[in-house]
This record gives sequence, C-alpha cells and structure tokens, in this order.
Amino acid sequence: MGKIFSGDGWIIKVQGDEHPPVHAHVLHPDGKASVSVNGLVHNSGVPAKVIAAATQWIVENAVTVNAEWEKMNNPRKR
Repeated sequence: MGKIFSGDGWIIKVQGDEHPPVHAHVLHPDGKASVSVNGLVHNSGVPAKVIAAATQWIVENAVTVNAEWEKMNNPRKR
C-alpha cells in the first residue's frame, strides 16, 4: 500500500487492485474511510474532524493521489 500522508494518529494510503473512482483510504484507530479525489466520502468510524482534514488534503493533492493510484493499480509501474 502506498502511504502518501500522515496526520496526527491517522494516515492516508492508496491501495492496489482497486475499483474506480480514484480514491484514497483514511486509516484511524477508530475506523476507516474511503475518499475520492472529487470529495465523495464513505466513512466507517473515522471522526468528523479527521475526515474533514483528510478530505481537504486528498482534494487539494489530487495530482499526488492520481499518480499513486496509477502506480499502485498498474502492474507495469510498480
């Protein structure tokens, strides 16, 4: 998994063998979430404050997320 950002007790990762749309995973001790580069959120227990910060980071850094997504989901680029 491609870790692309760390917050205070949480991380953002892009995983391989994923389905569209391009998204990243937010991992937190209280839960996990999926956030697409267009800001769509599927949350399972991540605190609202963390989701807000992670979503902002993912949307503002869509180029980074897209590049890691391409690398992790294209076997020829791994």
